Amino acid sequence: MKNKQITVKKAGEFFRDGMTIMVGGFMGVGTPPRLMTELLESGVKDLTIIANDTAFVDTGLGPLIVNGRVKKVIASHIGTNPETGRRMIAGEMEVQLIPQGTLAEQIRCGGAGLGGFLTPTGVGTVVEEGKQKITLDGRDYLLELPLCALTWR
Repeated sequence: MKNKQITVKKAGEFFRDGMTIMVGGFMGVGTPPRLMTELLESGVKDLTIIANDTAFVDTGLGPLIVNGRVKKVIASHIGTNPETGRRMIAGEMEVQLIPQGTLAEQIRCGGAGLGGFLTPTGVGTVVEEGKQKITLDGRDYLLELPLCALTWR
């Protein structure tokens, strides 16, 4: 059987400027610290990060944000990392906030190869802006598209 494990250093060879990275964890717990360190030390920049949150300034994804490596964050929460909010307000980094259940379902759809899903979450709010609204049986839904990061070939 082929061994699919690789070292952290070997994983670092795949990092590229402008790539999209999807990271697990919650408030920095569960985010792979050695991979985050390798990512920071690699010098890559202009990253798009898909994650539940941006943790704290010194844990999880926080050091990548503090060091200016992230151009866009797609997350459900940024409140525990004041640097994320500061960079967003200053226009230094784009932040796309998504309700947590919607984010999870977008990721699931991406993994399952689906074209998206319908949800009533966000109808009639700023979440609706720029999205397709579909009415079924008299109820409005937003079409949410799948989220994917890298695809290894």
